Amino acid sequence: MGVLLGAGATALADRRRWRRESVARLLELRTALNTEHLVAMEKTGRDLLRVLSTTAAQERAGAAAAFAGCNLGGTRQRAHVLATTDGAQAADAAFRGLWRARDCVATADQRDLQGLRAVKDEVGTLRDRFREVVRRDVRDLLAGSASWSA
Repeated sequence: MGVLLGAGATALADRRRWRRESVARLLELRTALNTEHLVAMEKTGRDLLRVLSTTAAQERAGAAAAFAGCNLGGTRQRAHVLATTDGAQAADAAFRGLWRARDCVATADQRDLQGLRAVKDEVGTLRDRFREVVRRDVRDLLAGSASWSA
């Protein structure tokens, strides 16, 4: 009887350790992805503002293609694999918002400060939403792993 109890306790401890390690690895992967996605969002936004302020209006359509150089699409696709449903939806929304900003940069009148500010505010709101979703995901993962280790 003692041997069975010992084997059962060992198996339970191994399972808990495996769960903790799995959650820790998932947290590492998601944190790296989310950080990469936020950096790509920021870089894309900065590049679009640079194009808007330094490129002649007739050349901006081609210059706004700088959007592709930030790997925002790649991190968005990885979010569909690693992120929660909410995280993937927030990544999609941010991507689409920056895509609209790219289109705006290609055709915008630099004197339309109100329209440009509205686009910038939309992108900022979508970025903040993505950031909050991933923070909640981290909190939930940590809370769940704490309950498994008890």
